[in-house]
Amino acid sequence: MTSIQQVNPRWRRCMRLAATHRTARIMVLAFAAVIVFVLCALWAPTAAAAEAEATGTCVPTAEFGCVNGILQTADKKPLAGVTVTLGGTETGKTTTADDGTWAFKVADDGSYTVMIPQDIASACGFTTNSAEVDIVKKSFSKQRGVVRFDKATQSAPPTAIDDGASSARPPASTSMGDTTEQAQPSSASWTRFCQQLYSGIIFGLLLGLMSVGMNLVYGTTGLSSFSHGEQVTLGGLMAYVGTQMLHMPLILSAVVAVIIGGLTGLVQDQIVWGPLRRKRVGAMQQMIVTIGLSMALQYLYQFFFGGDIKGIVKSVPKSIQLGPITTNAPALICAGIALATIVGVTIFLYCTRLGRATRAVSDNASLAAASGINVDSVVRIVWTLSCALAALSGVLLGIYLNGIAWNTGVTLLMLMFAAVTLGGLGTANGALVGALVIGVVADLSTLVIPSDMRYASALAILILVLLVRPQGIFGKRNRIG
Repeated sequence: MTSIQQVNPRWRRCMRLAATHRTARIMVLAFAAVIVFVLCALWAPTAAAAEAEATGTCVPTAEFGCVNGILQTADKKPLAGVTVTLGGTETGKTTTADDGTWAFKVADDGSYTVMIPQDIASACGFTTNSAEVDIVKKSFSKQRGVVRFDKATQSAPPTAIDDGASSARPPASTSMGDTTEQAQPSSASWTRFCQQLYSGIIFGLLLGLMSVGMNLVYGTTGLSSFSHGEQVTLGGLMAYVGTQMLHMPLILSAVVAVIIGGLTGLVQDQIVWGPLRRKRVGAMQQMIVTIGLSMALQYLYQFFFGGDIKGIVKSVPKSIQLGPITTNAPALICAGIALATIVGVTIFLYCTRLGRATRAVSDNASLAAASGINVDSVVRIVWTLSCALAALSGVLLGIYLNGIAWNTGVTLLMLMFAAVTLGGLGTANGALVGALVIGVVADLSTLVIPSDMRYASALAILILVLLVRPQGIFGKRNRIG
């Protein structure tokens, strides 16, 4: 007995020392990641300006706006050396670069007309050689104008396209990188109904991927994280840094962005949430911490990356016609990746030992700890997985919209909460179902109400469902008393 008492303190000291070394390694890794992030962010303005000067592109600021575009043939081959003329409040001329890009920097608000030579337009099959675009610098949603000349096979005239704010989603028929302002017919046609339904499903899948991680965190910790939207923004910004600044392939940039997102989740739990749990800080106080973290990260992103939209890719994809629905390959790929990831998370939760432990902690953390489950390790893994999924959704959303901004995540945060609440707080598949309902209702509601009110209609559906079923679609009714 004496020997055991002598050994136990040594064993405890060894375990404490090993835990200290593990924490030190995590802290060093986290510090290195933060240093890399800060260096890339500090380099962003200089690199963007140098790239803009080298390629003839334009980076909008508060002082001036941009009118730019890509001139390509019908088979997506760039047209270099073509003269592009700007008319309107300001005038100017430029020539397209080797990749077909061109840009004008304008200081005054107003309507501008962009023209290309008539022989070029005729050779490419464009319906006209001119297009119009409005620039309103004080409106974030119209700070940049992107012009596209439609082909002769399309019945619509040339369309002026602007990069909208991150909260404005393009319809699935829009070429990636462009948020097309199209005239909507007064009557809801069958084609438009199918298009809006398709767009709602795509957005619902992306929203579901954003919400799954938030639901896992709530299920295991009881914490509603208001900083989850900033993890979505981080994923998109890191993909932008990889593709546009470091010139990495898109897939590699996406993988790195997801890894960085997961690492930030691990660091957050190690530095913030783990100590708060051990001090038995309540969920309400932790939620207030997430609000402060959200605000700090938002303005950190704005400080380093600016207030304009950052495009992850520059190419314009070819449209695909699926019956009455017009879409493109990136939209389908993003939706497929989101769906496959959600299915993978579901399989992980139901078919793996760690997944079953996660569900046990979600059901009853005290009972799970009494049965031998390391609750802290499970929660740490959940935080890492949650932030990695959020980063992946930010990458896919940035590709789908061809743009990510400093406030993209926060504009979608209420929709994430609505999806999680509607599906059932803490449930495995509730976030996906709730997100699909929110996405479809929001897009289909634009058939009868203005598009600016589409999210209000989705939240109204949330209220109605909760009045009938307070626990959500998949939530369990709790007995009180």
